[in-house]
Amino acid sequence: NESAPFSAHSDGNEECDDVKHLLNPLSLSRFIDHAYQKASDSLLDLLLNKYDVLSSLIFMKKYFLLDQGDFFVDFLDAAEEELVQELPNVSQGRVQNWLASSVAKTIEVAPPRTNSQENNTASHSSQLASSLRFNFKKKSLNEQLEDFHRRGNGSKKRSNQRNLSGFEALELDFESVPFPTSLVLNVQQIRSYQFVFRQIFFAKYVERQLVHMWTDHQLLKQMMVTIRREFGPTLSLRRRMIHFIQNFVYYMKFDVIEPNWRAMESKLRAAQDYCSNNDANNTSRESFPRTVDDMLMEHNQFLICIVTQCLLTNSDLIKTVTKLMTTCLLFTTEIKKFIASTKLHEYHEITRVERSKLRHGKGSKYISGAEFRAKRDERIKRCSERILGELKTPTYQHMIRRFDEVFSTHLATFMKLLKEDHGSRSNAHLANLMMQLDYNYFVSSSISTKE
Repeated sequence: NESAPFSAHSDGNEECDDVKHLLNPLSLSRFIDHAYQKASDSLLDLLLNKYDVLSSLIFMKKYFLLDQGDFFVDFLDAAEEELVQELPNVSQGRVQNWLASSVAKTIEVAPPRTNSQENNTASHSSQLASSLRFNFKKKSLNEQLEDFHRRGNGSKKRSNQRNLSGFEALELDFESVPFPTSLVLNVQQIRSYQFVFRQIFFAKYVERQLVHMWTDHQLLKQMMVTIRREFGPTLSLRRRMIHFIQNFVYYMKFDVIEPNWRAMESKLRAAQDYCSNNDANNTSRESFPRTVDDMLMEHNQFLICIVTQCLLTNSDLIKTVTKLMTTCLLFTTEIKKFIASTKLHEYHEITRVERSKLRHGKGSKYISGAEFRAKRDERIKRCSERILGELKTPTYQHMIRRFDEVFSTHLATFMKLLKEDHGSRSNAHLANLMMQLDYNYFVSSSISTKE
């Protein structure tokens, strides 16, 4: 074999030359580098092309980073009533079945790929999909992060355990990760994905609840002439909460995850082309992984960036943002109780039935337009008076004032911490979040007024 540095079949003189090469540090170093590069190229090609590790990372982005919205909506439509319960009361088997169903639906509707290599994406991802499951943690994300960061110095801190809801305890995991994907998705890297998942999942759930509250408030449009003054503080607080949570979710998904993902994906695509073309002599200055170690480092750097920029390494910021989201969630719960007490949905259901009779009724079921409008106006008047009475009660007004004070306090603290962290560490990504949350300087002016 002429290409081999040393031949197995050689005469005595050649054997002496081989020994001299081995004793020569420069020649030995070149031989080791050649063997390492050849083995590394083969393993990199195996991971990126035959086993298509990039498709596994795309799977992680879809489900652990909630890139695929239809999965989130389909799963919550089925599991929401179960997950609002405290953890001991949650049927984990039912939740797992809903997870499997939602994942199967979203994989089935995946768009067809453009080439034969990409057509293997579903088959590679199916192994991960079949192994995907939910864990229910007994500790909140804050407590889990504190334990993780304290592990280095060995300190222990006992915290008052409380029963978490299913939403707070939910965490995605795998029963097992097949080899060689496990080289890229080891236990530590999956834990990083889990931290980000718990953060985004809870934030999107809070956003979902606030949007549902907005939908309920649309039923009050016909009564706004009567109740606008008393209901104004509630609408204003809801608007501020939606503005916060939607901008926070947007920041994590589109200011943090998406740009970091695009940077990593472009480098891995370039490495795929490098391996497919067997272009070992490529001297291009384009930065992309040329060894397995480079690829693992690129993925690690991606995870470090998103965990840090999603605020998960700053205990003060993550505690404050959790308090903000919890306040929003409690507010939606109280308003939901208020809407139920006014029987607003019952009034609208009666109006819907009578409108159907107006359009399609015959004989005794027919109702005239004048009769329909008279009954509807009478119902609106009675409902408006009922709601107005509730809005004027000291209990309701105190509740709204208290939620406004707590939310404003936590938001002011959050903005101060963002400003301090941005100034001390020059974290440019935090500037986007601050600008989105305080685009009209309302929060800044509120903080200045209180100070």
